[in-house]
Amino acid sequence: MSDQAKSLISFDTGYSADSTEFCPFQGHQKYLACGTYQLTDETNDQAARVRKGKLYLFNVDTLEDGAPLIQAQTIDTPAILDMKWCHSLIDGDQVLGVADSVGGLTFYALEDGPDGNASLTRKQHIQVSEDTTNLCLSLDWSSRRFPATSSGTQCIVSHSNGDLSLVTPTDTEWQATTTWHAHDLEAWIAAFDYWDPNRIYSGADDMLFKGWDTRIGLESPTFSNRRHEMGVTTMQSNPHREHMLATGSYDEHVYLWDTRSIRQPLAKVHTEGGGIWRLKWHPTQPTTLLSASMHAGAFVIDTETLSVTNSFLDHQSMAYGADWSFAGDNLVASCSFYDHIMHLWKPTASSYKD
Repeated sequence: MSDQAKSLISFDTGYSADSTEFCPFQGHQKYLACGTYQLTDETNDQAARVRKGKLYLFNVDTLEDGAPLIQAQTIDTPAILDMKWCHSLIDGDQVLGVADSVGGLTFYALEDGPDGNASLTRKQHIQVSEDTTNLCLSLDWSSRRFPATSSGTQCIVSHSNGDLSLVTPTDTEWQATTTWHAHDLEAWIAAFDYWDPNRIYSGADDMLFKGWDTRIGLESPTFSNRRHEMGVTTMQSNPHREHMLATGSYDEHVYLWDTRSIRQPLAKVHTEGGGIWRLKWHPTQPTTLLSASMHAGAFVIDTETLSVTNSFLDHQSMAYGADWSFAGDNLVASCSFYDHIMHLWKPTASSYKD
């Protein structure tokens, strides 16, 4: 049986919460972003219901002192489906990419103010899909393993119509340079191979997990795997171990793959009771994986022993977002949807490796 963590502090996000992301940059690791999604009763020109969101920025530096969570900033946005910090500077800026419900991708820069507190400033909006009913469902950056420079950095975005879009910088701005139809149903997730950014992986509601290689063209995948028994919702390349990839699905299973031989997974872990929505490798521990497992809660997984070592069960709704702090304190932020709550918690000492 796994150890059970308890909430250190919680925050009511108002709108449904589905994404949490800690800033990875030295000096700004105390900042945490949370994204929300709300289907409203308002309608647009096409008589479709409007999806709204809020982007929150928190300062968690005083968490250990028992002080309340400091809400540093709130930005009104279209509904947010996913967010990721780029681990390399872009034009000197620390950038958070936000994927939204109207086919857009927005870059926010984290900038210090004269009072020493940082805030997010909108730098660029890219209309990745001209069809504003085509949701941007996920994004990932290519430069996780090579953060010293933004040279060659790209962003991959997945869409509700099954498309994938490669977003790249030009001399003056970022643009969606290549879009291709990858899946016949919602492409819930797309991710780079952090060790070889020419390689891209995607997963969708069609239960397919696919690979793509930008060097040989994107007309057809390098592989198409149907090991998962329900829609593939999440995946992340291990930033510490080459050829290691984790995928998750509505089928409640995490699969571990050697990307050199993708026909059979290396192993699997079951998080019983709920499909898996997000997976995050620990910032420094190569065998520790965080799972936001929807109805089941959030879990810390030891990928060596293939066991759940820590459970967080305080969410009263589907846990969609989860992330590790980069401050070296093993702090976790996870959030849940219908109860619109974000919790901060820590695994018990016995559940992770120092």
